Amino acid sequence: MRQPSPLLTRLTAAFVAGVCASAVVAASAQAAAPIGAYVRTGAWRYVSQPRLAPPKIKVRKAAKSKQLAPGYFLISNFKNLGITEPNGSPAPMVGQGGPVMYDNKMQPVWIHGVPDNVYSLNFRTQTYNGKPALSWWEGNLTPTGVTLSGTDYVVNQNYRIVAKLTGQDGWVFSPHEFVITGGHFAWVTAYKNMPMDLVPYGGVLDGTLTDTAVQEYDLNTGHLVYSWDAVDHIPLSESETKPPPPANPAAASTGWDAFHLNAVQPLSGGRFLASMRSMWAAYLVDQSTGNIIWTLGGKASTFSVPSNATFQWQHDVQLHNNGTVSMFDNGCCGFGAKGFLPPNGPTRGLVLQMNTSARAVTLVSQYSLPGVSVGSQGDTELLPNGNVLLGFGQQPYFAEYTKAGTLLFEAQLPSPDESYRAFVERWTGKPLYGPSAAAQKKGSRTTVYASWNGATNVARWRVLGGRDVRHLAIVATRAKNGFETSISLKGSYRAYKLVALDSKGHVLKRSGVFHTSKPKAHHPPAGGFY
Repeated sequence: MRQPSPLLTRLTAAFVAGVCASAVVAASAQAAAPIGAYVRTGAWRYVSQPRLAPPKIKVRKAAKSKQLAPGYFLISNFKNLGITEPNGSPAPMVGQGGPVMYDNKMQPVWIHGVPDNVYSLNFRTQTYNGKPALSWWEGNLTPTGVTLSGTDYVVNQNYRIVAKLTGQDGWVFSPHEFVITGGHFAWVTAYKNMPMDLVPYGGVLDGTLTDTAVQEYDLNTGHLVYSWDAVDHIPLSESETKPPPPANPAAASTGWDAFHLNAVQPLSGGRFLASMRSMWAAYLVDQSTGNIIWTLGGKASTFSVPSNATFQWQHDVQLHNNGTVSMFDNGCCGFGAKGFLPPNGPTRGLVLQMNTSARAVTLVSQYSLPGVSVGSQGDTELLPNGNVLLGFGQQPYFAEYTKAGTLLFEAQLPSPDESYRAFVERWTGKPLYGPSAAAQKKGSRTTVYASWNGATNVARWRVLGGRDVRHLAIVATRAKNGFETSISLKGSYRAYKLVALDSKGHVLKRSGVFHTSKPKAHHPPAGGFY
């Protein structure tokens, strides 16, 4: 039986203008090792890919593959900033930070470890210039989680960078959203601090507002083509947060995150949907005029919302073709002087039915994990086969349900790891680099280790061995087994090659020559991403 997580009571730091609300951090936690420092205990270790160390994810509830939506699980591993060691120092992550793709047995498929001085969030599939792509946000944060810089990356099926984007005109990209439309246009969430008199809202005269904008960029050129500024359209008086009071000068110098834009969905007809966490509301906006068409939730809702369908501090609001709205309803938590306040309600994936003519919504379905309240982050993905996937953000879980709400699958990251969102997506990876291999000899037997980071079509491995590169013959063939397959040989050879085969026995690619005397001799030069 799952025990309620202690994370909410232990949080002393959270993302500001990035992933969560404002933050307080112990002085000992600020003096720290790099923000993405990690340990290998509890992470995967690979002989053929020693530089890769993704976290091992525990399957808490398994399901038959045919019950789950087809595709891979996509997460981006990073550290919960609020979890510290008993002495107050930051707890290192388990395994590398960065995007990781897993199969439904939680075996890694593609791993991209990011440098330990940056964070990576929001890993997902996209379509760029008509072709399949992967994208994620990567940036720098302070020890308290303030976003200092952010770049969105796009790679193709060969894992080559085909686009990257940073903010213009002083705007900084937050990790929350990056959606490619129209072939090469990208919608993002952006932030900028601006001076403002906050006395009318209980703050100081020379205060700072953390402004936010929905922006569209041309990915091919990097140019900003559209910007919708929240402060011009949403009254600050509708915020569920308050600026730091004059009685707290130190806090008053930080920005008031009155909006906290955390989801954008471009829609047909020149409209977009924007979720404002700090407003407890989502807004349908006419792009051409900038006018708000309707507001769902919050203090000025266009719709009547029954008590069982109300939401607070929400994430990932999405409007669907049948008039339903899905979201991750955190139901949690305000932020006080010592961190997050107790939950206001249950954390749940929420699906509502909208009746635009009656200006009313009704509850359709909800999904949750008993005892789990989530202070920040999270998403609800309605899957093509009718299933629903929940990523629990700050809490280290993701789970897949039937449409009716039956829990099919649940997985847990090691503490203090977390993922802003979790997705299930179809993907075919075709690396230009070849397989990685190593051979280790023990007594009269040799074991060959085979892997190919990101290759999704490998079914079997063929090992060639001989006295030199000119005299190689087949010495073993084994079915692929997880990210790295170990292949035991009866004898030993001076030279080896590895051959990747698809399900029909066709050769996909060959490795370079490797030897038992140099088990790390053959690895792709950039660890599977370039």
